[in-house]
Amino acid sequence: MMNIMNRVRLYHALLAILAIAAYLTGEIDPVHAWLGYGVSTVIVLRLLWALGGERQVGLMLFYPNFEGLKLKGAATHPAISRVLMLGIALCLLTVTGTGIAMDQGRSIGLGSAAERTSTQSPAEPRYADEGEDDEHEGEEHGEEGPLSEIHELAGNLLLAFVGMHVTYLLLFKRPLAKFMLFLPRTGKKKPVPPTST
Repeated sequence: MMNIMNRVRLYHALLAILAIAAYLTGEIDPVHAWLGYGVSTVIVLRLLWALGGERQVGLMLFYPNFEGLKLKGAATHPAISRVLMLGIALCLLTVTGTGIAMDQGRSIGLGSAAERTSTQSPAEPRYADEGEDDEHEGEEHGEEGPLSEIHELAGNLLLAFVGMHVTYLLLFKRPLAKFMLFLPRTGKKKPVPPTST
């Protein structure tokens, strides 16, 4: 059976791949929405996993405790990493929450039949008689409005926090960064025993 740290590493990789793919497909519907639902599923599974009581996946990992923080050694204090992880978590929850609120289940077939199908046949021409309808059409599909702005802002902040998190780990916690990125560890070489002559 896989140990807890390897399971954390696989979870981390899955979440990172889905979140990056969702960010990169921001203008490609419905792929962007499907990836967003994938991210939200992984988040829910992570929360359920945390409720299982294993210390390595507990929600306290996101709580920055500044006790013992001094200028000397501040860069390697656990609070720094936890602040960055908390920022990532809050941005991730915001971006997925607003994405789901805008989509309302349409992309995965959970919206009402009226929302999923247009009352107009595809062959029927569309006329722009009523400017009011055209103005609000984008809002109905989540392309405009405050939720869309929050969604985009949270996505950009998420990218910034992830960049800071990766940079911090590479600068100050390199062994952990290598482990989480599936890179080989470069440990001390075992001394070669002397040969008897």
